[in-house]
Amino acid sequence: MKSGAVGGAGKNVCQYWIRPGEGPPFHRLGASVTGDPNEVKSILCVHQGFELYGSDRSFLQSVKLLKRCYPEARITAILPEHGPLTEHLQALVDELVVREMAILRRGELLGRLPAFVKGLPGRVRLARVDCSKHDLIYINTVVVLDFILASWLPGGRAFIHVREAPGILARTVFSLLLAPSRAGLIFNSRFTKRIFSLVRWKSSCVIHNAAEDFHSIKPVDAGGDGLKVLLLGRFNAMKGQKLLLEAVAGMYEGERRSLKIRMVGNAFRGQECHEGRIREQVVQDGLEEIVEMMDFCACPAELFEWADVVVVPSTRPESFGRTAIEAMSAGRCVIAADHGGVLEIITPAVDGLLFKANDAVDLRDQIRRLLNDRGMVSRMGRQGRAKFRSRFTEQCYEEKLASLLTTGNCSCEDSGIIGISD
Repeated sequence: MKSGAVGGAGKNVCQYWIRPGEGPPFHRLGASVTGDPNEVKSILCVHQGFELYGSDRSFLQSVKLLKRCYPEARITAILPEHGPLTEHLQALVDELVVREMAILRRGELLGRLPAFVKGLPGRVRLARVDCSKHDLIYINTVVVLDFILASWLPGGRAFIHVREAPGILARTVFSLLLAPSRAGLIFNSRFTKRIFSLVRWKSSCVIHNAAEDFHSIKPVDAGGDGLKVLLLGRFNAMKGQKLLLEAVAGMYEGERRSLKIRMVGNAFRGQECHEGRIREQVVQDGLEEIVEMMDFCACPAELFEWADVVVVPSTRPESFGRTAIEAMSAGRCVIAADHGGVLEIITPAVDGLLFKANDAVDLRDQIRRLLNDRGMVSRMGRQGRAKFRSRFTEQCYEEKLASLLTTGNCSCEDSGIIGISD
């Protein structure tokens, strides 16, 4: 094993390269602790991302909360790569470790499956050693295979935050991996918990995601002209960029001239073809004058301030729909596909609009509805802002997660008492 420090004044930032089959011996997962902050001396936080998309920002929220709940504890975070998330974490944690991890991403696994399998035992052993050194372990998302496998061993307090809504085959695989785990499960929506039905017998809790409060953004002017539509998200097969273009392309020419559309995001490494196809479709449909494609922006406040409406046209169910609550925080009306966790966010025709999932005609009708009624845009934006303040603030999220992490009790959307076995 080779290791080296790579930065951080006053902080330890380490990077490891693990050769297949190499790694330290097995250990128990953590030491048994109670919810007493004084008994939690060290915390391990593990995450599969390194950018500042939704799951990355949710991970940051959780780390900030852990730091507040356990001010005397030493916090270590582990990421798979350097990226925008690194700088934010360095200000929060005592040690930041960046090393290759066993991340289950289909696009990346296809080209390196033999090497992934060969290196897995060593990475699992290293994950077990990491866990054995900490009193509290927080694993964000279910795709971090080495740490999910490490959580099978008896031990202390560990939590896995489930934020994915994969298809039935992947969901079955993840459920089989989660079933032997001694960790408590946290789901980000009732929908996510429901689709992971194979592990419904396990102790678990539902805590909805939260978003930053964009209180300084001015409300939408009910008397304005046209409609500015924003779509935030990665360019991939499920975020619905293609569906939005199909909906807009079918509108009358006069309607199209009243629209301005921004698609903001980037494709994940190895999936750049999705972004290329969208750019080609914009040209083919003659939408170059109204559609603007922008790179991912880590600070979306200016984008929400520009927008009148935020669209979430996901072609497959989202586990929650963080973009929707961010838009509501900014007082922006949301149009979303009627499936997944977003149904726990939007009340149709009150604080947003829903359209039939994967139906470009229905999406077109909802856009047209708002284009012809600016008063509705403004009114639903205000109602959405009110719902955000009552249910989806960072304070709401932190109160529920803090109760779970410190006591094992979760008075939240759908809960059971989390019992961690020794």
